[in-house]
Amino acid sequence: MPAAVKLQQEFGERIQVILVESQGTGYEKSVGFALKAGWLGNGAIWTSQRPFSTGSGGLPSFALLDGSGKVILKGSSNSMHGQIVDEIERMVGKPDYGDMPKSVQKVYKELNKGKIASAYSMAEKVIAKPGSKDASIVLAAAEASLVAVQGRFDSQVSSINWLAESGYPIRALETAKDLSKNVAKNDDMKMSAGTLIEMLEGDEFKEQMKWDKSLTKLEMAMYENKEGDPRSIKKIEELKDEAAGTPVGTRAEGLAYIAKFAKK
Repeated sequence: MPAAVKLQQEFGERIQVILVESQGTGYEKSVGFALKAGWLGNGAIWTSQRPFSTGSGGLPSFALLDGSGKVILKGSSNSMHGQIVDEIERMVGKPDYGDMPKSVQKVYKELNKGKIASAYSMAEKVIAKPGSKDASIVLAAAEASLVAVQGRFDSQVSSINWLAESGYPIRALETAKDLSKNVAKNDDMKMSAGTLIEMLEGDEFKEQMKWDKSLTKLEMAMYENKEGDPRSIKKIEELKDEAAGTPVGTRAEGLAYIAKFAKK
């Protein structure tokens, strides 16, 4: 566990560590233990919902996925830690495109810069004119790149919706605005991003933005204390009641519950 948290701290936003409780201990008790251990507040996500089974019979086990969701490596996280680090460094470093057609390499390079609309346009152009040399190979690679670009956009939209539904409207709005800039040259994508921004800037989220700002400060204070600062916990309880019935209220309720387990 500490090794996974360290990886999240070391690589930051370039990776996402998801820690899954899978022994029936319960999410709250597990995260309460993690709070006492000082493993929270670093970007790693804790959950009791398994995204999928790794097929491993022992613990701790892991699965390492690339940006498209493909499983790159899986097994025992203790015995394979070195391989995990090597693969992460390979994926976040300079990509190895192998024998991929150069015209399609350019699509992925643009995508890796975050320029989704530009990458989409480049892929479409290659599909329209794959050239005469190895046309079928180039066409297949270009079509796959177009799917990857669309997948990246869809993934970011899903992430924004998850943030909003999970009580993080401020981060959701910031991410939506960044996405809107990155897809400005694609009308359909820009419209979708604009709809998200309009929703998050609307009346439904006006109060939630205020509560989110307050709750985030209280949350970080709780993480720093490791067992929950009594004053922060009290304020979280008050905010939970004030924001009841909203995603931020649900988030506050979860934090208050975790803090109680950290004291046991």
